[in-house]
Amino acid sequence: MKRLLLTVCLVTACLAVPPKIVRPCHVKNKECLRENLAANSACKPRFDSVPSEYKIPIFKFYTPYFNATYIDHDLVIRNHNKCAVSEFFYNMASDTAVLSLDCPFLRLESTRTLIQHASKAENTQYSFKFHGTYPLIRLTINLPHANSIDLCSSFTFADVTALPIFDINPTDVKTAKFLSTDLTLMNIYERETFSYRANQLARKYINSEICDFGCDS
Repeated sequence: MKRLLLTVCLVTACLAVPPKIVRPCHVKNKECLRENLAANSACKPRFDSVPSEYKIPIFKFYTPYFNATYIDHDLVIRNHNKCAVSEFFYNMASDTAVLSLDCPFLRLESTRTLIQHASKAENTQYSFKFHGTYPLIRLTINLPHANSIDLCSSFTFADVTALPIFDINPTDVKTAKFLSTDLTLMNIYERETFSYRANQLARKYINSEICDFGCDS
């Protein structure tokens, strides 16, 4: 009897320990997400939506592996409005909140300038038109200090789950001769590309549809 009572007490004690991971909202419940973020930050709840298509005049990013700088001119982003929250939780032990977005069929289109860098050499510049559709981009934002969240200073990790379907049209002969048809390193290029795009995509969506932290990029 004593052994049974001890076992019951141990089980009860274990159940009484607060869980380290807390999920306060269903990921589809935006009202709950708004309330939680607003209660733990200075953000203002928002009820707008990301446009199905919008344009960024200039967007610059770097690909260190390839020693190159890229500049998107008149970058058109489509289907950003189809992103959805896929995870949201608080880790009580680390005092961190995690919010993840799944963005299916994200489409990017621009006239892109490629600036190739080389040691002790002049930069070489190329230009081409780019159009790409990404099956799924997953954005994960780690938000330290869960009771005083600041999206604007947070890091967003972008997982490019599959290579895009894309078209590239060189704007001159020099670019046509330079561009390679070898896609062996394409996965490295896309991950480096989205390491720069991630913050813009995550912040625009969250600030528009959930809670406005006052930053878009």
